Amino acid sequence: MSHGLSFLGAALVASLAPALVHAQARTPPEGVVHVVRIDAIAVDANGGFVSNLQAGDFDLREGGTPQTIEEVRLVSTGAAAPDEPLPPVGSAADERREAARPGTRLVAIYLDQYHVSPGASADRVRDALAGFLDRDLDPRDLLVVMKPLDSLFGIRLTRDREGARQIVAGFEGRKGDYAPRNTYERNFMAGTPERIEIARTQVSISALNALAVHLGSLGDLRKSLIVVSEGLTRPPRQRGREYLSTIESTLTAANRAKVSIYPVDPRRSVADAAAAEDERAALRTLADGTDGRSVEGDADLGAAIGRIAAESAAYYLLTYRAPHVEDGGFHEVQVSVKRPGVQLRARRGFFAPSFDDKLREAVLDRVNNPPPPPPVEPARHISPLIRPWFGFSLGEAGKTRVSFVWEPVGRLPGDRSRRGPPARLVLTALAPDNTVLFEGPVLPAGPGGIEDVSTPTRAVFDLTPGRLKLRMKIEDAAADLLDSDVRDLVVRDLRRAVSIGTPEVFRARTAREFAAVDANPAAVPVSSREFSRTERILLRVPAYSPSDGGRDRPTVSARLLNRSGQAMRSLEVQPAAGNMNRIDLPLAGLAIGEYFVELAARGRPGEAKELISFRVTN
Repeated sequence: MSHGLSFLGAALVASLAPALVHAQARTPPEGVVHVVRIDAIAVDANGGFVSNLQAGDFDLREGGTPQTIEEVRLVSTGAAAPDEPLPPVGSAADERREAARPGTRLVAIYLDQYHVSPGASADRVRDALAGFLDRDLDPRDLLVVMKPLDSLFGIRLTRDREGARQIVAGFEGRKGDYAPRNTYERNFMAGTPERIEIARTQVSISALNALAVHLGSLGDLRKSLIVVSEGLTRPPRQRGREYLSTIESTLTAANRAKVSIYPVDPRRSVADAAAAEDERAALRTLADGTDGRSVEGDADLGAAIGRIAAESAAYYLLTYRAPHVEDGGFHEVQVSVKRPGVQLRARRGFFAPSFDDKLREAVLDRVNNPPPPPPVEPARHISPLIRPWFGFSLGEAGKTRVSFVWEPVGRLPGDRSRRGPPARLVLTALAPDNTVLFEGPVLPAGPGGIEDVSTPTRAVFDLTPGRLKLRMKIEDAAADLLDSDVRDLVVRDLRRAVSIGTPEVFRARTAREFAAVDANPAAVPVSSREFSRTERILLRVPAYSPSDGGRDRPTVSARLLNRSGQAMRSLEVQPAAGNMNRIDLPLAGLAIGEYFVELAARGRPGEAKELISFRVTN
């Protein structure tokens, strides 16, 4: 039952879509210049294709007004076998990719078994189409063969010739045979022959409309839709079923999609000529309106269908530009050829896109070509095994320089694991676009500030102010993974106002250590903020002013504050090399507790402040 309803449901969705989109649409512009392409076939007196026409050989008018042809393109398809194996077509993405392959024709065949007589007519159809599949199609061509009640979701153009042959071989005419053969026909095509005929005709028209729409999604070149049928009688319009496809809506869909419809009547002759004319009228309308051609009464049906393939193998594409209101209206085009002895057949016009069409096209493009999903990033995790420090200073070319050091955290109370302490970590620093800024091992920093030459104890890199992604693998001395640390930082811009970079803190246990660190501008700071009263702290504070690209030196002052934020004393600040400022802070005179160093930088544009907290333990 779902097979037959798929076409009717698709017609409902297709007809309601403009109204649904219109609810969100804005007022369309009054006039927009559109690029118009009209396909045309030129043959000589013997029916041979004329391949040397130029723009000056054509006369193109829109609504009687001459148009300037910008380009005449000779489209030649199905000319030769490909040089390399062709990939299979399994998915919708494969179908779109292969439809765009140069030299590929797009052909759909609709076997309207409801409107083909059994016996001789059906036999001729099977023989003619078997020859068409074997003789007239190129290996590159994409094809779909459908019958009534086939699912709309099964429309897929492929190169599966064997599957197409099986469908053709199983074709049988059922015209006049109203006995149901499946659940859908028993439930939805019951009643008098007249009622059954109306339902059958509606299924066929909806199928043609769906095929035209699907072909239109596969590019802007000419496509061929072969309709094997002895004719259709227009079904009466019924109140409440206006959403169903009609001959007119199918004609519109075919012209929008550059689809040429070729009705093929397999009968050699008809007893009632008047009745046959009535049956053929609707399909002739589709052929005449889409630059197709009706095949009727041909003695050699295979040769007639072969000529259809030839017409899609070579044709002209005429391009011009014209302003139109985006109202979706049909515009008649008249094309003639000036060269004597050449016969021309061209599409009779086109539908200007409406504003709704543009919006719907954008929505469908979004559905068919969704943006790639964002990369999956690891979950944020702050490891308790390390104590990192990130320092910011002014880098080159307006970037911020980031420095990274770390120290292991002592074993936590109650931790009974036998794993060793962190001995090193592997740091990966990434920009917002995942550009690697730094990647490599980093050893823990020590109190002496001396950096190992083979494996650094500090990572330094520059980046544009903004987001910084950090990924750390924490390992023990045997290079076994202990934990990971995943975090993001916001790197600030130090050029916009008076600013203080991240102060660097150095610790020394002896006077010799202090003198060595003080004399070494490349000494490595510590990340710890807990110190003994027997130690001595050296602070290096970078400060910048926006004047002269941030290289001017603002005035820096410092105060020591207690835990409550009360000032204890001022600290001496000595200018150092570059924009650094030096502060010597002995801890011997401080009691156990928490303290702050308040920093203030003042310049002509303003001032900036920073607090450094630390703890004296014993």
